[in-house]
Amino acid sequence: MILDAIIALLASVFDCIAGAAAIVFVPIINLFIGVVEAIVGFFVSGFSLSRIERKKSSDRPLASAIWQSTVFVLLTCAIAWLFVVPKILNRKLTMVGKDGHSLPFAALIIHTDDGDQHERTDNSGNIRIPRFSTTGVTVKDPRYIENTWTKNEIESQLIVGRTILGSGLDALADRLLMPAKE
Repeated sequence: MILDAIIALLASVFDCIAGAAAIVFVPIINLFIGVVEAIVGFFVSGFSLSRIERKKSSDRPLASAIWQSTVFVLLTCAIAWLFVVPKILNRKLTMVGKDGHSLPFAALIIHTDDGDQHERTDNSGNIRIPRFSTTGVTVKDPRYIENTWTKNEIESQLIVGRTILGSGLDALADRLLMPAKE
């Protein structure tokens, strides 16, 4: 009995999603069919394709139409929240050494209104930081010269100096990562 209720719930939600999607996609599909008719009509006289029709509002109750519109709006908001909002609330920051190489796995302290966050850059020197609540960024890594940027100084790319340890490790990495001689 519970399984029947779950199946009925999923079927009603799918029906609402399909109905809401039809509001958007039926005119687009009919436009595409019209374009195909026009192109084929140049070569074949009397060629026509049938159009897709939505259910008329009199065929379904008002509550169903409101329910479908609500589900469509909620799904659109959920998709926007998942994909658009993180792009707006966060910004990408690239840490680069004075020699032009990126800083992989550099230890940073992101100063925000809520407190400090200890983070590391990815393997190409990029990190995502909060766009609005960040008050400063500090490089705190023995390979790089410690430096702090305030909110006004933070740009999309920050230049960092290397310590002797960092320069030595980079030179060693360059030598070890060279292709083998044949």
